[in-house]
Amino acid sequence: MTTAIDAMVNILVYAGIAIVLFHALRTYLARKVWPAQPSEVLSGDLFQVGEHLVYCPDRSHLSQGAVNQTTIVCFPGFLEDIRYFIALYRDVPARIIILNNGNYQNPFSNATAVAKPAWSTSNPYPLGTIAHDAFCLNLVLDNMTHSERVVLHGHSRGGAVVLEAGNQQSDRASRTEALLEAAVIPQGRLVNNGERLLQPVGFYLMPIVLSVLRILPESMRLKSPMMWVTNAAKNKHVAGIPFTPKQYSTAEINSVDIIRFHSESSPDNYANFKRTTLFIGERDGVLSRSSMLKSAMQSPAVEVVETQGTDHFISLERPDLIRAYFS
Repeated sequence: MTTAIDAMVNILVYAGIAIVLFHALRTYLARKVWPAQPSEVLSGDLFQVGEHLVYCPDRSHLSQGAVNQTTIVCFPGFLEDIRYFIALYRDVPARIIILNNGNYQNPFSNATAVAKPAWSTSNPYPLGTIAHDAFCLNLVLDNMTHSERVVLHGHSRGGAVVLEAGNQQSDRASRTEALLEAAVIPQGRLVNNGERLLQPVGFYLMPIVLSVLRILPESMRLKSPMMWVTNAAKNKHVAGIPFTPKQYSTAEINSVDIIRFHSESSPDNYANFKRTTLFIGERDGVLSRSSMLKSAMQSPAVEVVETQGTDHFISLERPDLIRAYFS
């Protein structure tokens, strides 16, 4: 009997040690500042606004008269960065401003000096939240946009950032357009009720999962149902997903807040804008397509564009459809 009890005690001790070590590893991977893997060559101006990078691509190859009439301000999705929009808008006659998610990597290999505008101010919202990023977006709108026409293009989580920016400054939003692409929107959901998988174990394991993805072969990272539509640009983007955040703790906060935004935000926010357009993929391997449609139906302010031959990354899969919005 004593031997059995001793064996059980030993098992419990070793199990406790294993749990403590696992948690310590998870905490280390979450808080670690990971090295950047920049791949884009800077051609334009780069600014540091709080925890965000703001990129203005060079437009000297375009008619300056046309460029000055329209400004397109872009916000990428979860685990994405500035590069998502660069090719899409390279030859569109407008001024382009692209923000990075807060506490995400600098994707430019030749950006040795980054300007810090005097109007950059402290952000009152927690880093990693949609509200934090929306506050920075509004700072950029207040200080860097002067065109008659201003369009806010948000992809996935970036769509929620656009809507929250409109909620924080509804007067300004009433003079701008919201282009929401496969977006995190009020009353939306993750595909296949992914919330159940993430809460709470998935959130806890996210730093470990992302760390493993970093070391897997690129071919493994591209094995996903959302890759039924594929091309070189999309492959490059998806393969780079684990490398975009500086810290995986930020990615964890991002994902928790996406689910909160889905459940707590109101469809009334669509009406804050002069025009609100929602692009939806033929399929969507990340967000629930049916919940997006149901959300849009709750507001007469939303114009829905259902696209073909597309999944979650419409700007990469069918860039012509997004560009047609501006023609």
